Amino acid sequence: MNPKIKITIQFIFSHLLAYLFVSIPYFQLVMKGYYEGDSAVFPLFLVTSVDGAAWSRAMTWLLPALVMQALLMVSFLLTIWDWFKIQSFGKQMFLLVWMRTVLGGLAAISPAVGSLEGMVFMIAEITLSIHLYVLFEIFLQSLVQAGIFLWFARRT
Repeated sequence: MNPKIKITIQFIFSHLLAYLFVSIPYFQLVMKGYYEGDSAVFPLFLVTSVDGAAWSRAMTWLLPALVMQALLMVSFLLTIWDWFKIQSFGKQMFLLVWMRTVLGGLAAISPAVGSLEGMVFMIAEITLSIHLYVLFEIFLQSLVQAGIFLWFARRT
């Protein structure tokens, strides 16, 4: 198999597993109250399960969006692959976590929860603690994805 295709498949798989292993439990344990219930703030600007038809449409597009995210990230990784593969495990882990947490989260150029612009432009109900919870979730996803991906990549 072409090495770039193999790397891409491994990266997509690790990205999807990280979402499954982190985001689903994190939602149940930490974030659910911000999406549902009397004190929910995310329905003010996001589609949530409260809006059945919109939620169904969002769930239809979630998997393709996650795959596209992974493709965009791995496209960068493939451009530096020759350098990346000779780095130590720690440097590889750092780069992967940094790429997703910092570039994909904190420094993202959109006013989203967990990003610097979001901290400036989001409505007041989205407190700093909510931003930090979301950023921590992104960080956990990054760690899990990096670990899974490096496990695959270093086996070959």
